[in-house]
Amino acid sequence: MPTTQEMPIAASSLTRAERAFRLDGKVAVITGGCGGIGSVVSLGLAELGAQVAISDWEADKAAAFSDSLRTQGYDSRAVAFNVLSVADTNRMFDDVAKYYGKVDILVNCVGTQKEEKAEEVTEEAFDKVYQVNLRGAMFQAQAAARHMIGQGTGGKQVHMGSVRSELALRGRGYAAYCATKGGLGILCKQLAAEWAPYKINVNVVAPTFVRTPLVEAMLSNPAFYNELVSRIPLGRLASPQDVMSAIAFLVSPASDFITGQKLFLDGGLTATQ
Repeated sequence: MPTTQEMPIAASSLTRAERAFRLDGKVAVITGGCGGIGSVVSLGLAELGAQVAISDWEADKAAAFSDSLRTQGYDSRAVAFNVLSVADTNRMFDDVAKYYGKVDILVNCVGTQKEEKAEEVTEEAFDKVYQVNLRGAMFQAQAAARHMIGQGTGGKQVHMGSVRSELALRGRGYAAYCATKGGLGILCKQLAAEWAPYKINVNVVAPTFVRTPLVEAMLSNPAFYNELVSRIPLGRLASPQDVMSAIAFLVSPASDFITGQKLFLDGGLTATQ
């Protein structure tokens, strides 16, 4: 007998407001879907009824996380891919579409940073950050959009930006990161404009520091942490749950009239700087 989570929620049992946030019958690809943020996003979208494809370059890690979702009664599948390869990116989306029959949602949680002082930035490091954060986003978006356009049913895309697309970071080597996140913001505006006739919404979520293992070493420095938090009006950092909630809204029917936007998840940081 199916678990409660396996049983679809009858549309007739939901209010109109509740239906606006459900993702029943939607296929969501979450790239970087087993990372510190991506894993919380993947679980959240599954809880809202989506079938989730967990995509990551670490195949074993993606498979293990997908298995854990299935044991909880959710519909999940792991699909490894190399974000640096356009061919492999296309192959991954083709595999998802072949397995599930369609692609409705892309959530791009892939990103990287190589900290170097601006006067010491290397060509190798700058190119790597660009290839992952900006070039990778472009071709994920393109591969997903081709399926969404071919299906004729539209779709939702959300890409992981940063407040560093708007604000520099004093005392740290963030030239490559800020440049690529700034580029991602205007790229997504252009994609939103070009794909609006196909009913594809493209938006960006732009958090401040999110408390994940990736940045724990930086946050463990009391001077850096205290200075950072002191400038955030709400007095704390973002959590993966904060990011998931915003993404869940932007991929749900509730956001059907929102596209080409950057939503800052920053506790008021950009409102006061």
